[in-house]
Amino acid sequence: MAINQRKAGSILSYVYIFLSNTVSLIYTPFFLSMLGQTEYGLIATANSITSYLSLLSMGIGGSYIRFNAKAKATGDKEKEYEVNGVFQTIYLAIAAITLVVGAILVLLSPYIFQAKYTENDLFKIKCIMICMVLQFAVTFIFNTTAMAIQAYEKFIFIRVCLLVACVLQPCVNIAALYLGGDAITISILSLIISIITYSIYYIYAKANIHLKFKFGSRNKELYKSIFVFSGFLFLNTITDQLTFSTDNIVLGIVCGPIMVAVYTVGSNFKNYFMAFSTSASGVFAPQINKIIADDCPQKELDDIFIRIGRIQFYIVTLILTGYIFFGKQFIRLWVGNSYDDAYIIGLMLMLSVYVPCFQNIGLEIQKAKNMHKARSIVYLLIAIVNVIITIPFSIWLKGIGAALATLICMFFGTVVFMNIYNYKKIGLDIPGFWKSIARILPGIIIPVITGIIIMLFIDINSYWTLLLAILAYCAVFFASVWFISMNKYEKELFTTPIKRIINKLRKKQYDAY
Repeated sequence: MAINQRKAGSILSYVYIFLSNTVSLIYTPFFLSMLGQTEYGLIATANSITSYLSLLSMGIGGSYIRFNAKAKATGDKEKEYEVNGVFQTIYLAIAAITLVVGAILVLLSPYIFQAKYTENDLFKIKCIMICMVLQFAVTFIFNTTAMAIQAYEKFIFIRVCLLVACVLQPCVNIAALYLGGDAITISILSLIISIITYSIYYIYAKANIHLKFKFGSRNKELYKSIFVFSGFLFLNTITDQLTFSTDNIVLGIVCGPIMVAVYTVGSNFKNYFMAFSTSASGVFAPQINKIIADDCPQKELDDIFIRIGRIQFYIVTLILTGYIFFGKQFIRLWVGNSYDDAYIIGLMLMLSVYVPCFQNIGLEIQKAKNMHKARSIVYLLIAIVNVIITIPFSIWLKGIGAALATLICMFFGTVVFMNIYNYKKIGLDIPGFWKSIARILPGIIIPVITGIIIMLFIDINSYWTLLLAILAYCAVFFASVWFISMNKYEKELFTTPIKRIINKLRKKQYDAY
C-alpha cells in the first residue's frame, strides 16, 4: 500500500504542479489587471516581511519524519504519541511567539517603507500583514498534523487537498475582486481558506491514522535531540529567507512597490521551476529514512540519487530551455511590455536553482544521515554575502542586479560546495551521477537547435502561435531524449501505465463478449 501511495503521490504531485502553474498563469493577468501593479506590489512587500516569521519554526518541521520513523521502528505506540505531543507542544509555543513578533513587525512596517510608500499604502500593508501573521500562527498550530499525514505516506490525500485549494483560492479571489475587493480582501480570504484546509487535515488524521498526542513529556533527551537535529535545518530556513526574501525588501526600500511587483513576477517562474523537482524528493523522504534506519548498503542511496536525479534533470531542463526560448514572448503576452525585466530576473533566478533542482534528493539523504550541518553553515555564510552584495547591485541594476547577486552566490554554494561535500563526506557517487547526466546531453542538442530556429524565424505574437511553438518544442524534446537519452527504466515509467490501461480496456472488451 505504501508503494502505491508513493507512486500515486508522485503522479499527483506533478498533476498538482501542472494544474497549479496553469491556474496561476491564467489567473495572474486578471489578478494584476484588477489589482494593479501598486497593490500587487503591496502584497509582495507585506509577504517579504512576514515570510521571516517562518524562521520561528527553527527547522523543527524537517526533523519530524526522522523522529516519527524512529518511534515507529520500536513498535511502541506510546512512544509515537509522545513524539507527537512534544512536537505539538513546541509548535503551540512557536504560534504564540509568532503572534507577538508579528505584532511588532506590523507596528514597525511604516518606518521601514515610509520613503517610497503613501500613507494609504502603509495602512494596507499593515492590514495585509496582520492576516499573514495569523495565517502563520494557524500553520504552526496544525504543522504536526500535516507532518504526521506525510510520515504515514498518505500522499494521495495531501495532493488532492492541494489540488482543490489551488483551484479554489484563485476562483474565490477573482470573485472577490469583481465584487470590489482589494489586496486586504485577498489576504482575509487566504486566511479563511488556510483555516478550513488545516481543519480538514486534522479531521482526516484523527480518522485515518488515529493521530494522538501525549502531552506533558519530561523526556529531556527527546527535546534536546529534536533541537540539536533541527538547529542546522533552522540555518537552512534562515538561508532561504536571506537568499530569496531579502531582495524584495531591499528593492522596496530602494525602488518602491512597482519594481517589487516586476521582481515578484520574475521570481514566480523560479518558484514554478523548483516545484517540479521538490515534490518528487519529498515523496521519497520516508523511503530514504527507512533505508538508512535499516542500515542498507550505500549503493541503494546512490541508485535513488542517480535515478531520481535523471528524471528531475529531464523535467527541469525542458522547463529551463523552454523558458529561454519562449519566456520573453510569454511574459509580454501575459502581463505586458512593462514587465520585460521580469524575463531576465526569472532566468537568473531559475539558473540559480537549476542544479539543486535535480540534486535535491542529496539533501534528503543528508538529513536522514544527520549530516546536514556543514551545508547549513556554508549556505548561511553565502546567504549573508548575498545580502551584502544585493544592496549595491540593486542600486546599480535594480531588480536584475538583485537576481544577479543571487545567481553568483548560489552557484558557489549549491554547485561547487554541495557536490564536493556530497562526494567527500556523504559518500554519494557524484562522479557517477554527472557521468549519468552527461549521457543525457546528446539528446538535448536537437531540441536546442529547434528552439533557436523557432526563436529566430517564427514571429510569436499571440497565445496560439506561442502554444503551437511550445508544443512543437516539447514534442521534439521528448522524441529526442526518448531515442537518444532515456534508459529502460525511464521508458518504462511512461510505457507501463499505458500498457496497464490498454490491458484493462482489452479485458473489459473481452469480458463484454
